Amino acid sequence: MIQESFLYSTVTNVRKETLMGPLIKYTNRLILRVENESKAKQVLDLYLRNRLPFEQYEPTRPASFYTQDYHWSSLHREYIAYTMGTFLRYYIYLKDRPDKIIGAINFNIFRTSREPYAEIGYKIDALYQNRGIAYEACEAALYVLEHDYQIHRVDARIHPENIASITLATKLGFRPLQFEPQSANILGHYVDLMRYTKLL
Repeated sequence: MIQESFLYSTVTNVRKETLMGPLIKYTNRLILRVENESKAKQVLDLYLRNRLPFEQYEPTRPASFYTQDYHWSSLHREYIAYTMGTFLRYYIYLKDRPDKIIGAINFNIFRTSREPYAEIGYKIDALYQNRGIAYEACEAALYVLEHDYQIHRVDARIHPENIASITLATKLGFRPLQFEPQSANILGHYVDLMRYTKLL
């Protein structure tokens, strides 16, 4: 998984209609969909099924993270941020299993700097890895980011030992940008990350 954080940016002087991507995006095999609080149980199930592999590379979570109430609140905040144009998270479904969330891809969108940019994060259920699903989802979501949000630079913060995510980022056209020492708390310890970047 690419390092994920949940942040809000301030939006100024941008027309609202340019900020929101589609609620649903289809690819050859996948359905990408923005969700709301009604999917809290399904999102929690994704994290419970993948607790060990996800925690290996994601920020240390609060004790309440593995509760339905936590994800109800999180989905509520996500949807508000989506309508503001500061955050986009697509939950990933297979077309032949449209009732089961198998992953997610998200962007924090920053418009406070001279050049707006986004940070990407993703996760795929361990049972569905090594099938090209992450690449297919990321490619489709990056298209939305460029054409619906008018973002032309995307960064990815990746743990140096996360070879799968480094391989995916490289395949998607990301290049190393800078080393970020002790910049993330994972499993209770501060660790180094590498920032990658891609121009759209």
